[in-house]
Amino acid sequence: MVIVTFDKLPQRVAKQLDPLYFLTGNELLLLEESIDLIEVEAAKMGFDEIERREITQPDDWYSLIADASGRSLFAEKRLFDVRLMRNVLSPKVQTALDEWTQDNNAETIMILRGWAWDYRYRNTAWFKSISSLATTVILETIPTSKVSLWIKGRANALGLNLSPDAIAELTELTDGNLYAAQQELEKLRLIFLNDNKVVGIEELTRMNWSISGAFDLVDAACNGQAKKLSSMLAAVRREGTQPLLLIGALSSQLRKYHDLACHRHTNLSPNRRRIGERVVNRIGRSGLENLLVECAHLDCQQKGILHGDSWLALESMLLNLAGYQNRTLAADATQLRVDYETQ
Repeated sequence: MVIVTFDKLPQRVAKQLDPLYFLTGNELLLLEESIDLIEVEAAKMGFDEIERREITQPDDWYSLIADASGRSLFAEKRLFDVRLMRNVLSPKVQTALDEWTQDNNAETIMILRGWAWDYRYRNTAWFKSISSLATTVILETIPTSKVSLWIKGRANALGLNLSPDAIAELTELTDGNLYAAQQELEKLRLIFLNDNKVVGIEELTRMNWSISGAFDLVDAACNGQAKKLSSMLAAVRREGTQPLLLIGALSSQLRKYHDLACHRHTNLSPNRRRIGERVVNRIGRSGLENLLVECAHLDCQQKGILHGDSWLALESMLLNLAGYQNRTLAADATQLRVDYETQ
């Protein structure tokens, strides 16, 4: 198969649908949009049943492949949306996937969502194997210097005409979080719909910026300010901020701080770098990894895969980040992080 970029994926999907996709990266918005793109095109081609799975242990692979090889009682064509909790495929799994792709009768599509991405994975055996079997899309973090161009392009696509200072302000406020930037652009589109005026910084400052509250909330947790974050969380909830925005802001910062803990290059302002260093000193690399897993659990809960109140779970996680031990969703989730057989 081939490795394609996010901007080339629409052309690829419009031309043909492949039996196996592997999508991975740290830009969660682009990951979700890529999967939505494939699923929408597949629906046009008669794939009217979607099964969502999670791979938490090696045996799950064989169950998945067996089900994908069979026929459904309810649809002729099916699509499997599969979330991986580790970017590792054993040789046996690689062989089983290879055999499935060879035998697939074009009535089943499988999308594999990879775990957190690191550019060094390109040289690993498992990545070389999966990229030889699947159409692979790597959604790497957009450099800080190019985020403003991304925001400008998205604004134009939504019919918004933002002034350069408005783009710069939005870039600064969202701090590289594409989820947050997209939500704010959607809000602007609703406010200035069918208005041909140039949206400047004056219009932005008059808006109620939910994103500012989201990042302030994350900063309070990172700084260990438990009382402050609880009151701020109640405030952003009253304002109507969606939990997914907070999860996006939180996971974005945690990934950057995890890179910091691993001594990898990351795009951080001086102020957020200082905050990140405090977080690393307080909870360490393993603590950050546990919180990233909890972000995945929160995302599942928000989408209805796990039961419970997303706001209570989010507050519990933020308190854990602040240094206070609280209950996590791990006990309720089956998608616990495990080590698979390595190649």
